[in-house]
Formats: sequence, structure tokens, C-alpha cells
Amino acid sequence: MRLSIILLLIGCLGFSQNQEQIHYRDLVETYYNKESTKPLYVYDAVNGNVIDTLNNIEAKNAYYKIAVVDSEYGWFKIKNIQRLPESYKNYGYEDHWVRASNFLIHVDNYNEDSRVYLYDLPSKKSNRIHKLDNFQKAHIIEISDRWAKVTFRVGKKEIEGWLDYKDQCAYPWTTCPKYD
Repeated sequence: MRLSIILLLIGCLGFSQNQEQIHYRDLVETYYNKESTKPLYVYDAVNGNVIDTLNNIEAKNAYYKIAVVDSEYGWFKIKNIQRLPESYKNYGYEDHWVRASNFLIHVDNYNEDSRVYLYDLPSKKSNRIHKLDNFQKAHIIEISDRWAKVTFRVGKKEIEGWLDYKDQCAYPWTTCPKYD
């Protein structure tokens, strides 16, 4: 009996290791704006050759989610691109590039007691420059480690600052898992 349970657990561990990764806790994740009329172009290098053209998905609740490794001069270096949740597909494209435009992230202020701030630098020791509301939609323009530099409008004023990883959500219509 014990041997059967141990073999079952080992089999489950092997199965889970073969599953594709959907959440990247060590990277900034963002999603492509469905309102954009431009396709998402994947490049082999900054200012390089286009290797794939991903047209916006027609299905209402489907979108492209991108795990970002680095940013340089208006470009994102990516870990992968996934189409979620309908017709799931992992495109891969590790170490490829996309232009850093038309990517969105939500501020995930998940309860009344939590406070979310933008900072002037990618550090909690820097100055708080703006308090954010729940599910504020923002354009991501740059990353530094797991911090995302975002921009959005409040009335006629454009707000720009750094958002901590724990407050980022790369899902357009749901909350995100919370990690410390």
C-alpha cells in the first residue's frame, strides 16, 4: 500500500514538471491590448527581422499574454507568448523581441485595506508619486527586474511611474494570484 502511494506521488511530480508554465513569478507579465488595430509582431532582435505576425484574437475573452525578460529602447525581450484562455497556445519565442507598445497591465488592489502606489524609481525606498485605484488599466512601457514602468491618464493628466510586482495583474478581466 505504501509503495503504491509513493509511486503515485512520484508519478504526479513527474507529470507536473512536464506541464507548460502559465504564471511566471520571477518576470513581469503583460497582455496585448485587444483594442489595438495593429498585429503583434515578433522580431528576432531589436530592429531585426519579423519572424511572426500575431493578429488580434477575435474571441471576446481570449488574449495574448507575454512574459517579459528585459526592456531596451522601446522594446521588450520576451520569455514567451501565450494565447489564453480559449484555444490555449504557447508560442514560445524565448529571447525574441516585441515593440513595447500596446501592452497593458492592471493594478491589482485586491481588497479595501491594501494600498497601491506608483513610485518614481523601481524601489519601495523611492518616493510615492500616486495612489492607485482598484483595477486601474495602465500601459507598460519599461521593466526593471520585476518592476513595471506604467503610464495612464487621470482626467487630462498623464501619470507615469513604477509599479511593484505584487500589484501587477496581466489578466484583463480577473484578479491575479497573490505572492509575497
